[in-house]
Amino acid sequence: MMPDFNKVGLVGKSSDSRTAPLVATLVGLLQERGRQVFMEQEIDGFERPDSVGLLPLDELAHAVDLLIVIGGDGTLLATARVTADADTPLLGINLGRLGFLVDVSPDTAPEELGEVLDGAFEREPRAMLEAELIRDGVTIHRGIALNDVVLHVLSVVRIIEFDTAIDGMDVGRLRADGLVIATPTGSTAYALSAGGPILTPQLDAMVLVPVCPHSLNHRPLVVSGRSTIEIRLSSGSRSPAQVALDGQENVDFAPGDLLRIHRREQALTLIHPREHHFLRVLRTKLRWGEQP
Repeated sequence: MMPDFNKVGLVGKSSDSRTAPLVATLVGLLQERGRQVFMEQEIDGFERPDSVGLLPLDELAHAVDLLIVIGGDGTLLATARVTADADTPLLGINLGRLGFLVDVSPDTAPEELGEVLDGAFEREPRAMLEAELIRDGVTIHRGIALNDVVLHVLSVVRIIEFDTAIDGMDVGRLRADGLVIATPTGSTAYALSAGGPILTPQLDAMVLVPVCPHSLNHRPLVVSGRSTIEIRLSSGSRSPAQVALDGQENVDFAPGDLLRIHRREQALTLIHPREHHFLRVLRTKLRWGEQP
């Protein structure tokens, strides 16, 4: 039986000085293991061997069996949205702060990557969202998100007013700073900061979290992952608004526009070392049980 991950791609956060030495170590390990190595771009301070190919990120994802993402959760989110169509699994090495998605420590990365190459790993599907922005009956923007789709007020200290429907059922008009529609993965991001619940990744669900609602009657709502969410900015809303996908892709949202959100048919695959457990990650990152 041939080993997994014969072709491996590296994506790194070039602005971080810790990236280059880690890339050098991983390239050496991968080549010692007989893997073919590719990179998304030159890493400052790293002398790339001629045997390591360079490809644009979207092409890289189609050329390899595994993408190793070196950076923080934001780096993995950006990578996931570009490479989603390739269905290439991602392994994250954490150079950021929290690291809910990039869960391999740089200190133990060589050992844990070696174990992954030996077959000691777990695959975990993570749901993604598709968002469609419709203006005057015409789709003007489509995008995908791993964490969340956020409707938010733009550049002013005012609230926006919008109507929300879930599977065609009108659930009322909301006046707030915005609304977060999150996957279980995104429930630990902006949605959590806005007061939403944490969803474990295997749940077939989405969460809707109002951001600073004008009325305290509006509370976070967990719905089926198969639901379709539609949001229309009220014609009486006087504040400019935007829609943000994973906080990285933004598009203007005008009165009368319709935002339609549903789960993407194809999930993202994350690779974890053995013994990974989401609740253990939560306990560590959120410091559950620690004494003040």
